[in-house]
Amino acid sequence: MEKIWPANYLVVENVERYRQLMRFFYKRHRQMQGATYRPEILQMMRQEYSSDYTEIEADQDLENLVKWGNLQKQQEMIRARTIEEYRNRNFRYQITEEGVLVEEMVYQLVHTKHIARGALSEKGFRNLLGLLESLIAGREDSVVLWLQIREEFRKVGEDTANYIGYITSPEVDSRMKTAQFLVYKDRFVNYLREFISSVQSLTYKFQTVIKGLLAVDQEELIDGLYQKELEIPTFDGITREEVAEQVLGEFEALKNWFTGTSDRPSEYDNLMMQTDQMITKITGLIYYYGQEIHQYQSRKKDYLHLAKWFAEAESLVEAQKMYAGIFGLDHTRHYFVSEGSDATSTRENSWELTPGILHLSKRGRGARKEYRAQSFKVDRQIQKEKLADYQAEVAAHRQ
Repeated sequence: MEKIWPANYLVVENVERYRQLMRFFYKRHRQMQGATYRPEILQMMRQEYSSDYTEIEADQDLENLVKWGNLQKQQEMIRARTIEEYRNRNFRYQITEEGVLVEEMVYQLVHTKHIARGALSEKGFRNLLGLLESLIAGREDSVVLWLQIREEFRKVGEDTANYIGYITSPEVDSRMKTAQFLVYKDRFVNYLREFISSVQSLTYKFQTVIKGLLAVDQEELIDGLYQKELEIPTFDGITREEVAEQVLGEFEALKNWFTGTSDRPSEYDNLMMQTDQMITKITGLIYYYGQEIHQYQSRKKDYLHLAKWFAEAESLVEAQKMYAGIFGLDHTRHYFVSEGSDATSTRENSWELTPGILHLSKRGRGARKEYRAQSFKVDRQIQKEKLADYQAEVAAHRQ
């Protein structure tokens, strides 16, 4: 877990200069043009980066990239004819394997919207299934078949993982919560549904094939792959143990991807579940935005139709009744009636129920009783009776 020095140029102070240099060397590598000399590098930087870029800066930047492992340099052995040629030793620079890997990573990070979305393709699953069936049946060379299986399995895993990561990302989630998403809803849902329906039909076949892999002679396959590696001349050779470790790991990865383990479900089942959840989520959003659009759509035609009804009304009273029926009453009051209703079911017609009766007292001016001053004698018995009557009236009112 030490520092990765080839990635150091991405976080240093003069990152613009280093990235310009590394992009230049990476393009040369892709064009198979090999090494580049110092004057050519200096000319490129003065054209692409800054006309004030000096030779001292060029030497510093190139030396740092060599030190970090991004570039390798080699001195051109020529006979110096002048003191200037002797001082300015002629070096040529070339990008290293580590530098290529870092630049490819940088390119993918910068262009992640275009390359990391992946796809849900039935074709990839069917190709992988066919290759596995051929390996088990022994129809072709097992080494060639395994190399094809390795590549197809890697592509299926990457594409599906990238696409699920894409559609569940916060960016896509925020876009789904806009009304513009309704334009793509049908294509999105159909794409997911077609993938699920086509790939689910292959579930049993994959489970059968994965069980059949146990019958494949793994030692013979490992020996064949090891001999294949020996045919490629490299200074850093690979051992048989390393080949065996990779092949056995790939067998285990195939098994776990399609059948899972006792501790966790397979990636195949997880893919089906996440795709189904996304369809459910999209369907819910479609319903929600459909209701929103329906709620806020123009009611102009409705109001023009109502205006025609009001224009044909024969009297003001008829128009008022019509208004009350359509828009409701402007001023309403609600009372709770606790007796008289014989409703026993919500299916009863409310117009056929016996109405409850509520006695209302007078309100406003003149509603209160008038009292005139007059002489009286204090009678405790009558006082108690009046208090009892009043309390009974209050209790009845509360009831």
